[in-house]
Amino acid sequence: MPELPEVEIIRRQLEKVLVGQRIKKIKVLKKKSLQGDSLQVEGKRIVRVRRKAKVLIVELEGGKYLLIHLKMTGQLIYYDEKSQISNSKKQTKHTRVVFELDRGKLFFNDMRVFGWIKVVDDGGMKKEFSKFGPDVISKEFTVEHLRKVLMSSGRAVKLILVDQKKIGGIGNIYANDGLYCAGIDPRKKAREIGEDRKLVKKLQRCLKKVIEAGIKYGGATASDDKYINAQGLRGKYQEHFLVYEKAGEKCSKCKGKIRKIKLGGRGTYFCQICQK
Repeated sequence: MPELPEVEIIRRQLEKVLVGQRIKKIKVLKKKSLQGDSLQVEGKRIVRVRRKAKVLIVELEGGKYLLIHLKMTGQLIYYDEKSQISNSKKQTKHTRVVFELDRGKLFFNDMRVFGWIKVVDDGGMKKEFSKFGPDVISKEFTVEHLRKVLMSSGRAVKLILVDQKKIGGIGNIYANDGLYCAGIDPRKKAREIGEDRKLVKKLQRCLKKVIEAGIKYGGATASDDKYINAQGLRGKYQEHFLVYEKAGEKCSKCKGKIRKIKLGGRGTYFCQICQK
């Protein structure tokens, strides 16, 4: 699933090409993928592209918004006459929605059809985001907020970090790398970590660090090869993974072996020597 860095990269790319363009027509090829009345936004001009956690917000004139969540396999591909994107990455058999714009087209591709686009107004947007915790790279994600979140649960810390109701934007990749950076066993109870203020501070710093690295390297295209940006290109953070997808490899700190287990149904990578 694209996490905050991947969605942020797409946001930045779309901000440059979408703002000022008008949505001429929307072709819905899979009804489930677009929720709401598309006629409400046809003819509207795009004024801004924002992001909250893993959700893109395409702000339109007249107080309307398109909220886009890529979920597991969603992709947004922008194409115009200047683009150098192969046909295989534009409209495919997995294309669910096509936005026809003044100067190009935006394709929403989604192999597993878990992703969604919602047409909402101000009230609908506020309702959607009332469920989310502060973004991990926002000013609101303080050491005290993280400590409060950790102290509220006896569940495994990794499961708390990926809970979007508590912290926005962290998924499996960056939770694994952030915990490794902080030297914390992903199975450790969140409350036990919350009791150690120095450790909470270190974890907060490490989470921000790996997220910022993900953005720096254009996001992560992991082994499932699902993530590509709006220009149809792969990310490069996978070349800088700290521990994610490194099962059986040597730990860069102690030279022990990286172990993989299942936690909350997701692959979890850690060094059982370094991470306590």
